[in-house]
Amino acid sequence: MNNAKVAGVLCFLVLVALSSCSLHARAANDIDHCLLDKKKVMRDCWHHIEKKLGDQYPPLHSACCNTIRDAKDIHCVCDRFTAHELTLLSLAKFAMATHVCGNGLHTGTHCAG
Repeated sequence: MNNAKVAGVLCFLVLVALSSCSLHARAANDIDHCLLDKKKVMRDCWHHIEKKLGDQYPPLHSACCNTIRDAKDIHCVCDRFTAHELTLLSLAKFAMATHVCGNGLHTGTHCAG
């Protein structure tokens, strides 16, 4: 009888441990995608979102638009801009580029204005 209880408790603990691991792995993957997408946006869209010289209207078939359209969560990209990056880029130009490229930010978010 005691062996059955011990086995039941062990099974329960293993189940809890496995559930916890998958949640942490999923969260890590989400963060990785946000950072990866942000790096791609910075690389492919820089000349469209740069504060002083950027042209906020990228061509629809440009690498910039492809990157913006392929981003898993464009709001997450915006949330990942560092304080230093925000001194160099224009959020208004970034928001316009997302709309031009077909993956626009929702109105009222801190990036969209």
